[in-house]
Amino acid sequence: MFKTWKLGLFFLLCLMFALLLNLPIKQVLPLVKLPNTVSLIGINGTAFNGTVQEININSFPLRSLDYRYQPSCILLLKVCYNVSYEQGIIEIGYDVLNGDTEISYAKVEYPVSELVRHVPNVPVNPVGRIELVIDDLSMVRGKPVALSGKLTWRDMGLDDDIKINLGDYQIIFAGDQQKYDFKLTDLDASLDVGGAGNVRADGQYSVDIKIASEDSIEPRVKNVLDLVAAKTAYNQYRFEQKGRLPASITRQLFR
Repeated sequence: MFKTWKLGLFFLLCLMFALLLNLPIKQVLPLVKLPNTVSLIGINGTAFNGTVQEININSFPLRSLDYRYQPSCILLLKVCYNVSYEQGIIEIGYDVLNGDTEISYAKVEYPVSELVRHVPNVPVNPVGRIELVIDDLSMVRGKPVALSGKLTWRDMGLDDDIKINLGDYQIIFAGDQQKYDFKLTDLDASLDVGGAGNVRADGQYSVDIKIASEDSIEPRVKNVLDLVAAKTAYNQYRFEQKGRLPASITRQLFR
């Protein structure tokens, strides 16, 4: 009798494991609190691995995604996934006790020409690649509460009558529901750039950037610097500004 009971229990455990392995992801998603700014298109597979045709985050698409369950954090009572996609990779964890979501690493890259379509009335034709790396993102009830990472503009330049490549520049940022702080620097680029700033939840922002150029810099770049920044010395500029962001942008940052 005891032997039969053990065989029956083993059979039930195997059956439960097999059902979990083949549980359709579409039955799991209603239990996950996704932010209102996130939408899924064409999702197929199980709770352990599968594909997604496209995810839209604040109208920016991530395409051709493959996700795979990571059992390494099961002891922390979290459901973790590694997601690779056309523009990068993301590591995400979901706390089964409180429903909070945490992104421990994410990387996404877009051509500037694709991003600029979302910005109306741009007077120039910027080029390059925007690389966004999220080092940490914590979400409570679908809303971000802590965020840190860096944004790099690779091969920043213009593609008008004369092509200009100014090199690579980076913004390192960190913040919470009240304020984001950021630092701007060049990555051994044509312009020596250093500065800092912050944005508050009420839309108030401040920026202070110092710029140094070489004599050999493209004249058109110097003309732009003369227009947007104050000249403090020979080939030395400073850009200072305070103001309030449009409400639509503030909502995107702090919703």
